[in-house]
Amino acid sequence: MIHESTMSSTSQFLQMGDAGVRWSELPSEIWSAVGKRLNNYIDVLRFRSVCRSWRSSLPPFQETSPPPRLRFPSSTTAESFSVHVFLSQSTVYRLSPLHPQPSPNDSSSCSSTRPNGRLVKLEKLELPKMRLLHPLSKRQIGYNLKSVPDEQKEFNLLDTRIDKLATSYSLKFTDDICVPGIAKVVVAIPNSEECTIIAVYEGGKLGFARLGDEKWNLIDEQNFHYDDVIVHNRQYYAVDKWGTIFWIDSSMRLVQFSPPLIGLGHRKHLVECGGELLVIDRFVDQERQFRHPIHHIDRDPVAISKAIDFKAYKLDQEWGRWVEVKNLGNLSIILGNDCSFSVEASKFDGCIQNCIYFSDSNDDEFSVRSSIRVFDLEGGRIGKILAYPGIIDIFSRPPIWLSKSLPPLKDINFQHRHEN
Repeated sequence: MIHESTMSSTSQFLQMGDAGVRWSELPSEIWSAVGKRLNNYIDVLRFRSVCRSWRSSLPPFQETSPPPRLRFPSSTTAESFSVHVFLSQSTVYRLSPLHPQPSPNDSSSCSSTRPNGRLVKLEKLELPKMRLLHPLSKRQIGYNLKSVPDEQKEFNLLDTRIDKLATSYSLKFTDDICVPGIAKVVVAIPNSEECTIIAVYEGGKLGFARLGDEKWNLIDEQNFHYDDVIVHNRQYYAVDKWGTIFWIDSSMRLVQFSPPLIGLGHRKHLVECGGELLVIDRFVDQERQFRHPIHHIDRDPVAISKAIDFKAYKLDQEWGRWVEVKNLGNLSIILGNDCSFSVEASKFDGCIQNCIYFSDSNDDEFSVRSSIRVFDLEGGRIGKILAYPGIIDIFSRPPIWLSKSLPPLKDINFQHRHEN
């Protein structure tokens, strides 16, 4: 767990233009107006850490309501038995130092700085506690603080630039056990009494549930082949296995947004990249069988597949046709199991541009290990991360996704397209 008490609240001087100005001496109207516009835990925590007057002007962050409790027919028990589950929220951040260190390979007077960005995924528990998760999955990262000196346990947010990259949700029985059979969950207004969630579940059904519902409501009663759902520009979009994108309106009805992609891949992913909505078509090898550790009795085995190729497409809305994307520029795509997003490769040490980072594991919550792989979109090659840490200490021996966020090129072993 990560607790507020582990984060230092020391104040500091920050430069504004050519003159050093103490933040606490700013007119109260300014910082009061800023404080009223903060709507998440991290921003409020950083604001209150600046100085005593700022801390007293803004109360600690409080949720407007507890996590929504839904009645859900569990797929691990009899169909007629409903249990309470709750909605869990995770956020992916980019952490980077406010004062980056110069690159050791550049000795010039105008030396460049290293892009020391770190990719961190935090699951929000009962405030102020959070939990560190693997950025590509819902799997918790284990750590041990007993042997770490006290001075290394402190994490000062004032020394760190924090950028929010993505938010994901999952349904859970407890803090540690996810509801099986839920492929993707998106949320409209998570703290509202009218909270509505939309999910892809049970192998391709698209449905929704409002706070207090005891079962899923199907959005499409004929097509059970949906692959992904996303919130883009405050609108819901879903994609089926044929690559047709649908817009979901406020009455939970489908409106066809695109023609079928007719891609030959086995699974479609929706991801926002550079402000545009892309479809990532994943090609896999022959499916292998795996039994989930919770529902292994009298249940069909879960199919686990290995990716061998990817293609990216965007919709030319003027002509209503699909265009293959072979160059993302400085961007790379993080294809997670519960959310997908894009990053600027130049802001992360070791991140390769125009690539797709992904994992083959579907049941990642119970995976003993999870391997990150990389697909070179231009060259059509798949690489495997050679060194992958297991249970680690996030402070004295940070994992690869925390210390360098994404693996450097030298740690990637590329293979040609379609090779396993």
